[in-house]
Amino acid sequence: MKSPDEVIKRWLHPAVFATWTGFLIYLLASQSYAAFLRPEFGVLLALAHFIAMGFMIAAMIRPKAAEIDTPAILRALVLLVPVLYFMAMPDVMLGNQAFKKRFIGTNTVAIGRQAPSVPSSQGSETDSDAAAPTEELEATREETPQERTILEIFLQPSLYEGQRVVVIGMMLHDEQLEPHFGGRDSALYRFLMTCCAADALPLAIALDSDLADAFANDQWVKVDGIFDLQQINGKPVPIILKPQIEPVEAPAVPYLF
Repeated sequence: MKSPDEVIKRWLHPAVFATWTGFLIYLLASQSYAAFLRPEFGVLLALAHFIAMGFMIAAMIRPKAAEIDTPAILRALVLLVPVLYFMAMPDVMLGNQAFKKRFIGTNTVAIGRQAPSVPSSQGSETDSDAAAPTEELEATREETPQERTILEIFLQPSLYEGQRVVVIGMMLHDEQLEPHFGGRDSALYRFLMTCCAADALPLAIALDSDLADAFANDQWVKVDGIFDLQQINGKPVPIILKPQIEPVEAPAVPYLF
C-alpha cells in the first residue's frame, strides 16, 4: 500500500489540472462566465480547457520526481484560488450598489456624443407632460415598435426621440438620481461591458411615472413608453414618458456590449 506522501506526490499536480479542467467545462456549459466576461471570451475559455487537460494528462503520464513538501503543496493550492473564490462568490450580477459607485452622469457615454445640439424648449423645470400631450402619447402608443436595448437608444437618440419604445432593464429608485434626471428618482438601467465586469458602466433612462414605485430595486421589468431627450442643467437626459411597466425574467446575458 502506498504511503500518503507517495499518493500526494503522484496525484497532486494531476488533481490541480483536473480541477481546472472541470471548472472551465462548468463555466462553458452553464455560461456563468457571462456574469463577469463578454460572451466572446468563451472561445478563450474553451482553449484554456484544452490546455489544462493537456497539462493534466502530461502530469498523469510523467509525474514529477521532485519531493512534495509543504511549500510545493501551497504552490499548487495557489493555482486553485480563482476556483475557490468563484465557488465562494455569491451568484449575483452587478446591481444597484455597483450602479451607485459607477454612475457618472448621462453625458459621458454614447448619448453624450449623439445628443442633439439644439437645446430642448422644455427646460429643466418644465413638466414633461407639456412636452408630449396625452393625446399625442396615446396616438404614438398605437404603433407596435420592436424591443430595443438602452444602448441602441443611446447610440441614436434622435432616431427614437418622440417615438414609442419598448426596453428591458433593471429598476432603480434612489434620491441621488434627482440631480441628474430633473427631480426624478426612478430609472431603468443596464450595464455596458467593454471587456469584463470590472469595466462595466451603467446606462440609465429616467422614468417619468409614479408606477415605477411599485417595483423593487434591481427587479427586471419591461417598459413601454415614449422616449424623450431633454436638456437638464445643460446635459442631455434620456426619459421615458408615461411608461407602462411589467415584470419580466432576467435575460440569460444581463449586460450590454
